[in-house]
Amino acid sequence: MSSPPQSLYHDAILVDSDDTDYDTYYDGGITSTAASIASQVTDYRYENGRRYHAYGSGKYWAPNDEASMNQEELFHHVYALRLNGKMFLAPIDKGTPPQHILDLGTGAGNWCLDMSSQFPDAQITGNDLSPVQPTYVPPNVSFEIDDFNEEWLQPSSHYDFVHARALYGSVKDWSQFLKNVYRVLKPGGWFESVETVVEITCDDGSIPKGAPVEVWCDEMIKAAEDAGASFDVAGKMENWCDKQGFVEITQKMFKIPIGPWAKEKYEKTVGSYNLVNMLAASEGFSLRLLTKFGSKMSKTEVEKLLVGVTADLKNKKHHAYFRMYVCYARKPETSEARPPSRGSTIRPGRHDHSGGETDCASIHEESEYEQH
Repeated sequence: MSSPPQSLYHDAILVDSDDTDYDTYYDGGITSTAASIASQVTDYRYENGRRYHAYGSGKYWAPNDEASMNQEELFHHVYALRLNGKMFLAPIDKGTPPQHILDLGTGAGNWCLDMSSQFPDAQITGNDLSPVQPTYVPPNVSFEIDDFNEEWLQPSSHYDFVHARALYGSVKDWSQFLKNVYRVLKPGGWFESVETVVEITCDDGSIPKGAPVEVWCDEMIKAAEDAGASFDVAGKMENWCDKQGFVEITQKMFKIPIGPWAKEKYEKTVGSYNLVNMLAASEGFSLRLLTKFGSKMSKTEVEKLLVGVTADLKNKKHHAYFRMYVCYARKPETSEARPPSRGSTIRPGRHDHSGGETDCASIHEESEYEQH
């Protein structure tokens, strides 16, 4: 398996020499304003023992049941660990505090709830297709049920900060999506996108070619394309924001290990939580996409593939990770002349989910026999 090139933002993750099996680590609501939502919103679909949203045109591929919400909370924790406890990287806490914040695709609303304590004077709104958010929330948090692939009803020039995380496979037209984000932002307001690459990769060839995790990612990408909702998003946002007219664009790439194979304690912690996250996510991510689109596997075929995926994820000799891109950009002030196109030195251009992308990370492993 090929190794992505060196990253500008993330140092190498050293590999721990301990090859203990992962089995030793693991044993294997709505606000009152949303309570009157039309019945179509909660008229859920059930497939293969999982529950899916019914509202909107997006036909979102991931389930919205309790198991999915629990997994989403795990991933929220992984995101926070990877960013050293930060909920965002955009400089919105410099100068005047934000008054209105919008979180697109909020899911269970974890990000909104964490932001509410950081900005108690800001009104924070979470937007999602499903009414799966908690009933009791801080007074400065509210949720709206809406499909961002349809016409946006949010007022123009209203929000100081718009946040979007893990929207891959759910946006039908990213150009139109960014036009809408640009419109609802105040002049000078910030937009931040957080997306992960659909991949299970490594730097050292420790994952065999054709391993179940590689087959799984390839099948997921193919199925998403067939469903008309591409997973090919991470790493491209900088260029898309530039075309839309944003300024002060910064894009950063981070590596998220899968499993506690890293030598450094903090990376081991990130990988430990992410392994639990991936094990919890694999079924929900796969069932609808792989049975309805792409190769159109049977449920039995998907389950068989996932047995191999689980074994690969829990194999500590596989020094696996995936990449996460954070891109933030500012809407120019009304009187501000837009400077020439700019951004970080990462230019997406060619994007290859199988492992190769210009200026992405390379993880250098440390030999278990290295002397210290």
